[in-house]
Amino acid sequence: MTIQSGAMGSIPTFSLAERDRRWTRVRDVMGRAGLDAIIGLPNSSHWDQFQADVRYLTQIGGNCTEAAVVFPVEGEVTAVLRSETDIAWWSLQQDWVSDLRPSRRAFGLPIGERLHELGLTRGRIGVSGLEGMVRAPEGVVPWTLLERLRQQLPEATFVNATVAMQQARTVKSPEEVEFVRKASALAEAAVDRMLELARPGVPERRIYGAMIESMISGGGEMPTMILWGAGRRPPWPHRMLTDRSLQQGDIVNNEVEARWAGYIGQVVAPFSLGPVDPTSKRVFDASVRIFEDLRSFMRPGVRFVDIHRRYVSQVQAAGFEPGAALMHGRGLGDDFPLMWGHRPVEDESLALEEGMVFILKPAAFPQGGADTLVEDGEVVELALRAGDTVVVTAEGAQRLGKRPLELLEL
Repeated sequence: MTIQSGAMGSIPTFSLAERDRRWTRVRDVMGRAGLDAIIGLPNSSHWDQFQADVRYLTQIGGNCTEAAVVFPVEGEVTAVLRSETDIAWWSLQQDWVSDLRPSRRAFGLPIGERLHELGLTRGRIGVSGLEGMVRAPEGVVPWTLLERLRQQLPEATFVNATVAMQQARTVKSPEEVEFVRKASALAEAAVDRMLELARPGVPERRIYGAMIESMISGGGEMPTMILWGAGRRPPWPHRMLTDRSLQQGDIVNNEVEARWAGYIGQVVAPFSLGPVDPTSKRVFDASVRIFEDLRSFMRPGVRFVDIHRRYVSQVQAAGFEPGAALMHGRGLGDDFPLMWGHRPVEDESLALEEGMVFILKPAAFPQGGADTLVEDGEVVELALRAGDTVVVTAEGAQRLGKRPLELLEL
């Protein structure tokens, strides 16, 4: 079904110039990889992130919208949606793709038909998300869907396109950086709301709900990630809420993400209800110092392995141990590349480029123990971190957030 763009403006969208930039970049990568087309398949798991390549190429997605894309190295781009109703709605919300087709919940047939139309019965077809994603190394592609495509195109070759899409998407354009900046502002507004409500006796659910309401009212979208943990020791921030109410002496550990048209900004904003113990204060202060040092160090051309070595050296000099995720990509969906504080960098050639965006959150763990443990029935993380989303510039990594990096005692 080919449509014409209608009245737009109901949701945030990118320009046609941004579309052309992306499509040119992806097709350049495809040419070097020998791909005739890339297909992205529906999978809205992991807070709607596993379908990010589809949205990157089409602008279609969000709130677990089911969508697929057929992206040829030459020719018209096709998006496959769940139903005619979805087609009618998305035809009014974006002007990047006009060839929208229904799947009626079975995506294999329309994708296969489009590949036939493109003359790719013997083509080399890249499959986004087949394997090697940062958060899903085994891939996120439905097995039956891929088998049906193979049945429709038995002479075609299907290969992994995850790396190709990561290469195309890692450096963000100014338009993309601005979307991450807006997401970071939403996350900080949610943190402000959290701090307004957080008092002894207030249910965790009330605070969490107010944070989500703040994001939605500000123009954000769902689903989004808020990791939350509250307790006497620095608690491990987890996915599930409980019926617990906050208590005097609690520490609240968190990672707060917000989404602007799918683009993610993350902040780390722990606080306590009452005085913080001296060890946790020293840990947090060390995290802030290391954050600022790494931020200045992170310039184009700097290797990831050198960032990691600098982090480990500073943590150990402060009398602590490295651990947890040090930094990982932020933007739309899957967070390549990812650097762990306690694991060596495998690819020593990987280096920063201007326009890369990360959440930077250096951890400093007390010596002699694991990152987490169970203590008195509570999962304890042992460390409180500072963290913010940053973009790599010629002068170093620029913060996209504005809030002070401080451990508040309410």
